[in-house]
Amino acid sequence: MLRFLRKYSSSIGVKILYGLLAALFILWMGGGIGGERRQDVAVVYAQVISHQDLEQATTALTRRYEQLLRGRADLLRGLNLSGQALDQLIQQALLRHEAARLGIAVANAEIDETVKRMPDLQQNGRFDRSLLEANLRGERVPGAFEDAVRQDLLRQRLQALVTDGVGVSDGELEERYRFDHEKANLAFVRNAAADLAATITLSDEELQKYLDGHADPYRVPARVRARYVAYRPADFLSRVEVKDDEVAEYYALHKDDKFTEPEQVRARHILVKTAADAGADAKAAARKKAEELLAKVKAGGDFAALAKERSEDAGSAANGGDLGLFTRGRMTPAFEEAAFALQGGGLSDVVETPFGFHVIKVEEHRPGGAKPLETVHDEIADTLKRERSLALARKQAEEDRRKIARGAPFAEALAGRTIEETPPFAKGAEVPGVGRVPGFAESAFALREGEVSDLIESPDAIYLLAPFAYSEAHAPPLDEVRERVTADARRERGEAAARERADKLLARAREIGLDQAAAEAGVQVEETGPFERVDSIPKIGRVADLTADAFTLTPEAPLAPKVYGTGGDAIVAALRAHTPADMAGFEDAKDKLRETLLKQKREAVLTAYLSYLMKRAQSEGALEVRADARPRG
Repeated sequence: MLRFLRKYSSSIGVKILYGLLAALFILWMGGGIGGERRQDVAVVYAQVISHQDLEQATTALTRRYEQLLRGRADLLRGLNLSGQALDQLIQQALLRHEAARLGIAVANAEIDETVKRMPDLQQNGRFDRSLLEANLRGERVPGAFEDAVRQDLLRQRLQALVTDGVGVSDGELEERYRFDHEKANLAFVRNAAADLAATITLSDEELQKYLDGHADPYRVPARVRARYVAYRPADFLSRVEVKDDEVAEYYALHKDDKFTEPEQVRARHILVKTAADAGADAKAAARKKAEELLAKVKAGGDFAALAKERSEDAGSAANGGDLGLFTRGRMTPAFEEAAFALQGGGLSDVVETPFGFHVIKVEEHRPGGAKPLETVHDEIADTLKRERSLALARKQAEEDRRKIARGAPFAEALAGRTIEETPPFAKGAEVPGVGRVPGFAESAFALREGEVSDLIESPDAIYLLAPFAYSEAHAPPLDEVRERVTADARRERGEAAARERADKLLARAREIGLDQAAAEAGVQVEETGPFERVDSIPKIGRVADLTADAFTLTPEAPLAPKVYGTGGDAIVAALRAHTPADMAGFEDAKDKLRETLLKQKREAVLTAYLSYLMKRAQSEGALEVRADARPRG
């Protein structure tokens, strides 16, 4: 499917592939494209990780953290995202090499099925080929999308292989439940920074000194405005005519790759595992167990419930044995033969594969085949109209750009077009009235006033622009930012004062206890009330180090060891009481807790495995990282 789409789709220069699927694929793609050793930052078993790979991975990671931290640049600065991205790229390269060494492979049919299930490629609950086409036409590197899907499937298979056999005992569950549901109650004194800040008066000299020492948050970035013309395909749609014979020709060309669905089966299964070297007695016992489960299903038992309870396939048991839709070539031959021989609702006999013994129930059997032309006629006509209207828009933009290249002024060359103007915008910011169009802002800042850009393409329009009214980045005078500087300087002073008071209170509490020290200082002692480790602390909020310390305190040593900060306030705390976990809810919570612990243990095993792969690569001399490739964070 992907091969045909790439071959016959006409390019529109849409560069949105990485924006749409970056979270899933960006790290897999690092080091996996191209063989040139161009400014390498690392080489892992001959897989090159270039500066470009690292920049793309860092950008993707930064965007994710910006979403999580809501743009808090001050928090981002301490995260060393470039170093994190490099570590992840190296890990992915190690996993790719290990998958190849173990002979783990992914069939083309599996890639097609995975693509069809991607949420970003669904429209009204069904796979929309036009969304996939748009992404393939926007590929920066031919085949990168397909390779990324393949590598992600390889990673999933390798991860499943590494973590297979990880389990959680009932004893572990009980211990973790007790740990999670133990409660603590704290006494605390809050030293409120805002109250102290309100009493602070600052002179102009102090404000200027603060501004000089904290210039970056107040710096006004360079800005520019742009005049532009947008050539929108929709404006050219009325000039496009599509004939029936053209629709038929397109249908004939794309019948196999766009309008033919493969035969598919959706099945559930119950697996009784056997080891690869299992003897005859062990296999006989496993077959007997599978036959007993088959008998229960035939007697009216709920297949999904039995699979969830009894299947030994960790990947599907939790979903009632559901394997989803799959095509031929994805399952082992014996399993596939049995599944595709059944119709919807059909039940197999016991089927033996290298994994063990299966009972299979087919929920749905889609025969596949080509859709009739008449059912897709309008869809094809709309596709051709969109492509041709885009071509007309591009042609008109190119003609106007040639006029400018021959010396015609911007306004003269574009006479008769609607010339729009942006308000001032900064580099990297969204352009008002245009949005985030790749290349628009970059061109505006790269050109001198009076110069005109090349064609800039987006999914919705093609642009020509000319920048004007450029202003340099500058530090503003105090009067322009006085209100912000005053608020920030007061807040900083208030937080320092709160911390100083808390330090004094803690020192005194170490001598006479928190209650007496607070009474002596004339401040109020509050109580949080009971809370668990996973809770936000009542009346205080989420303070991770205070939560951790609270459960280490004892009646003999109740005072928390340090001052804790939250929202600028400074907290001094002491234990009031510990309450053991109430085990009444343990049975109801077991299944969910087991799932959580299993996930955590699998992640720990995978981390340990990655550490092993890293050490092995280093010992084999197969891992090279440039000394200056890890920026300090």
